[in-house]
Amino acid sequence: MKPLINAILFQIVWFVCLLAGNAWALVATLVYLFLHDRYFMQTRREWRLLFTFLALGVVIDGTLFHIEVFSSNVTLFGQTKLPPIWLLCLWVCVGTLFAHSLAFLRSRYVLSALMGVVGPTMSYFAGANLAGISLSEPVFLTLFIVAIIWSLVLPLGVWLCEKWALFQK
Repeated sequence: MKPLINAILFQIVWFVCLLAGNAWALVATLVYLFLHDRYFMQTRREWRLLFTFLALGVVIDGTLFHIEVFSSNVTLFGQTKLPPIWLLCLWVCVGTLFAHSLAFLRSRYVLSALMGVVGPTMSYFAGANLAGISLSEPVFLTLFIVAIIWSLVLPLGVWLCEKWALFQK
């Protein structure tokens, strides 16, 4: 039951992040992380995974914004093109899924790569439309780039969960 609740809570935070802006995204993420820490985490080592996913979000989406694969009319810190806070919140929240609702992917790297091609790519497409992020043209090429990236990110998350012994025994 916990994996299902983990997935549902993530989806709620996903909608809050996309529809309510940075401040509410931060609040929703902090509440979610508090609940995750109290009711889902089996070990504090899972925080390493969450910080790793935050760093991945800064680097990956930061690069995609910098090279204008994604664009927004909002810039942070002057001319620096960083991903919006709500998008970085989503990266942290994605990290919470691996040891719980995505635990069925344990040692299934090909399946996790295939899921990375489909799920996150559609999430970016839907999320961009909801949150006012522009995808560069042609959109299919932008989505192809996202699919390639996430076909590597999902297996990485599974591998890190295995390496850091985050999956339940």
